[in-house]
Amino acid sequence: MALNPGYNDHVFINCPFDEDYAPLLQAIVFTVYRCGFIPVSALIEEDSSYNRLDKIISWIRKCRYAIHDISRIETGEKGYPRFNMPFELGIFFGAKRFGNDHQKSKVALIFERDKFSYQQYISDLNGVDIKAHNKNPLQIIRGIRNWLRSASRRTTIPGDIMLVNEYQEFIARLPEIVANAGFSINSIPFNDFCQIVEEAVREKIKK
Repeated sequence: MALNPGYNDHVFINCPFDEDYAPLLQAIVFTVYRCGFIPVSALIEEDSSYNRLDKIISWIRKCRYAIHDISRIETGEKGYPRFNMPFELGIFFGAKRFGNDHQKSKVALIFERDKFSYQQYISDLNGVDIKAHNKNPLQIIRGIRNWLRSASRRTTIPGDIMLVNEYQEFIARLPEIVANAGFSINSIPFNDFCQIVEEAVREKIKK
């Protein structure tokens, strides 16, 4: 089977997509782009004839790299937790274990909120290197940067201090950028946010 175009450039993002998680998602998207990769998720395709699970499987197949945040363990209004993130992580592990040769090259970064908290709710991951972000975007940035540098061996990835400084500059400008694009800071669609980040990163690299 031929290698999918972009397989070594795409990073699948498996995390909550809600207002509470937005600061962390913004940090994820910015860092992935600034490190020279392309973030993707099931949200980038708007096709009602293509169900969500098929979209997820399709994008997992196309991505060598994936970021999985399994920190959302709180119960919702009806008393149930959401298991979408652990489920998608399981699909990724299955693709790596049972897929063809290039699927077996998959690499994942798994985040939790507090160190070792995953042992209380998904103990099958014991022995896996899981990073705690403590709901801190700067820890997200450093974790992703170091993981991509190690996993990809790309020498063009900037250092963590530079990434953090550039991200803080971007976040300071973000409300104005979003307003000029005609969106609310709390309701900008994923594709539009990715475009904003991509343009900001391209502008920064040119300087």
